[in-house]
Amino acid sequence: MRFSAIGISHWKSEVSIRELFFLDKHRRQLLEFHTKDIPGGILMLDTCNRTELYAFCDPDVLISALCKATNTDREFFHEHGYIHTEDDAYDHLYEVGTGLDSQVLGDVQIIQQVKQAYKKAKKKGLSGEFHQLIQSVFRAHKRSRTETDFGKGTASVGFAATQLALEHFQDLSEIRILLIGAGKMGKVSAKNLISNGAEHISVVNRTIDRAKQLASSFDIKAHAFSDLEEEIKKADLVITATGAKNPILHPEHFQGVEHPQLVLDLSVPRNVDPAVSEVENVTLIDMDSIHKANKKAIEQRKQSVPEIKHIIEEEKGDFMKRVKRSRYLLPRIKEIEHRLSDITDAELDRVKHKMDEDSYSQMEEVTRRIKKKIMAIHIDRIDQEFEKAQNEA
Repeated sequence: MRFSAIGISHWKSEVSIRELFFLDKHRRQLLEFHTKDIPGGILMLDTCNRTELYAFCDPDVLISALCKATNTDREFFHEHGYIHTEDDAYDHLYEVGTGLDSQVLGDVQIIQQVKQAYKKAKKKGLSGEFHQLIQSVFRAHKRSRTETDFGKGTASVGFAATQLALEHFQDLSEIRILLIGAGKMGKVSAKNLISNGAEHISVVNRTIDRAKQLASSFDIKAHAFSDLEEEIKKADLVITATGAKNPILHPEHFQGVEHPQLVLDLSVPRNVDPAVSEVENVTLIDMDSIHKANKKAIEQRKQSVPEIKHIIEEEKGDFMKRVKRSRYLLPRIKEIEHRLSDITDAELDRVKHKMDEDSYSQMEEVTRRIKKKIMAIHIDRIDQEFEKAQNEA
């Protein structure tokens, strides 16, 4: 069965399109239902910038399942999405995992998102070949950081947001900053803001305990969600990064604010109603407007791209060789093992009535060890046959 990858991402679709394919809990459950019969399992990768499905099946199966789960149609997907099969699909997964395909080149967060997707996929069940593929992608990512300069400098979306704030305000130490959301992006944003001089940061979250936990980690202030409107009025910079399905900030939240405000919406689906951009004194920037802020790091990473592609080719080549080897060896090994079992079982049955229980148990153990040694000889022979065939190909 061929390997396929389908998806929607920032390269082809605006945030207003991407959020239509966002996989909340209900949609994920529907998607799991519609893909439950795919042999080998499925990897669902869902981030701010992409929704992607990977599986060993026909891509039409994945497209159909995604459209059913998100209440979209196939024509709409084909207009805004993409399809990769076989070698292109493998390349795409490696490029996503190493950060080559990220909005911010070399984004450090993507590998953690792939690992989370893999963790969820394992619970549902993945084939051995799928496991090997993901582990190979992880090795490619690790090598990209240890063998090249691709991981040097900070160029994540959270850092890019901080750079936009610096360009807008110049000095972060004097401005009042409000973080809405105490998740991973909120944590990354707080860390980057503080490292760039921010001193007056508050965090608001629907769950006050999570806000307090984040606040204690960075010595900032935590507020209940009921304080949201009041805190927005005080802030010079508002950064939203929550998992809300619909906008939580609307024009009325910013009405009456007399000082200039910068609002950075780092969420997909969007947390801020686009109409907020029309409010006087407010500058709204969403995910599609975030640029590569750390230009030096990005340029350095661009120089490493050929090395990363070489690493991908090596890791993919090793993976494909292991797959070919498994596909060559396994059926032959199973056939020999089956024939050996037939022979040994028949011989044991022939002498069973002539032996007491202890003697028969010893005979079974001796037979098992002999069988294991014979299998090792055959596996070595078949492996040599495979290597010879590969060298002659």
